[in-house]
Amino acid sequence: MKRSSLLLAGGLGSRMNGREKALIMCQQKTLLERSLAVLDNVSDEVIVSLRDEEQWKKFSHHTVNRKVVTDSMRNAGPLAGIFAGFKRAHGDYVFTVACDMPFLNEMLISMMFDMVDEHDAIIPVNEHGTKETLHSIYRRDTMLDAVVCSIKEGKRSILAPVSLLEDVLYIDAEVIKKVDKELKSLVNINTPSDMIELENRIYDRL
Repeated sequence: MKRSSLLLAGGLGSRMNGREKALIMCQQKTLLERSLAVLDNVSDEVIVSLRDEEQWKKFSHHTVNRKVVTDSMRNAGPLAGIFAGFKRAHGDYVFTVACDMPFLNEMLISMMFDMVDEHDAIIPVNEHGTKETLHSIYRRDTMLDAVVCSIKEGKRSILAPVSLLEDVLYIDAEVIKKVDKELKSLVNINTPSDMIELENRIYDRL
């Protein structure tokens, strides 16, 4: 099975005061660089999703010789990136992840690819019961059809196409802890305070 990965980096960063999340530094690397380093090791191909050509220019230094797609539709949130990325992907299954997760875990992603089998998707559920839909693997063709359907209906949430999938495997936190004891891989950065908290946590461990 060919393994594709799609890194969603086209967000507007509205909760980060307009900062490009993917270019935020964490342990001397950008979040984009950290993600790509992991995805390169677990995927046969990696696709970076950006919102437009202007953002692509900002990211040009980091995307040399990379497969990059830009949104063909506006105001569709992550579904626009998924639509563009899945159309470009060659794998039957696509690991789809947001760029704001600094601690992606190779073992977890590989485990998910091994477990997805013939399911339409495999989605982690964190210790609070939240479905991590932007750290999941989807069957390319099935999810693409669901995304198109959701967009036509004016629905923009990632949960819209997921709700249309008939065969979803959910993995709970206890299973994830077998390869990621602290569930660090599911930590994401949404606000400046999240970034400060993350930096403090890293500093405390030095």
